[in-house]
Amino acid sequence: MAFRAIVNRVSPTRFMNSISGATRYFSQGLEGVRPGKLKIDENRNVEDHRRRLLAAKFEMRRKLYKALCRDPSLPSDMRDAYRTKLSTLPRNSSFTRIRNRCIFSGRPRGVYSKFRMSRIVFRELASFGELLGVTKASW
Repeated sequence: MAFRAIVNRVSPTRFMNSISGATRYFSQGLEGVRPGKLKIDENRNVEDHRRRLLAAKFEMRRKLYKALCRDPSLPSDMRDAYRTKLSTLPRNSSFTRIRNRCIFSGRPRGVYSKFRMSRIVFRELASFGELLGVTKASW
């Protein structure tokens, strides 16, 4: 089953409103969906959101310390001092620890970044007609 998204014709706010309408169906439970197939894991999304906030907060400081650590014109003791300052920053403030997750199920793999949902959730919502601008492809 192939789907295509007509994203250019739908405004982003209208699309996000359709997704928020789809969350209503997810909270009530979808008919025809196997019970163990879609489970909502909000703790993972909260943890990832916290990491995103920390990364945004310490972004400039982390980039500055990294640039100063790599600068060969500085003396080595000064570079070491900035390396220790870099290591004192929270680990979760690094952008490498951020993971794109599905906003419905918290699934870390198979996530369409444009829709911010996993392929499984996308297929279920698209087949029920809950996503605006997404139609089943036929050629």
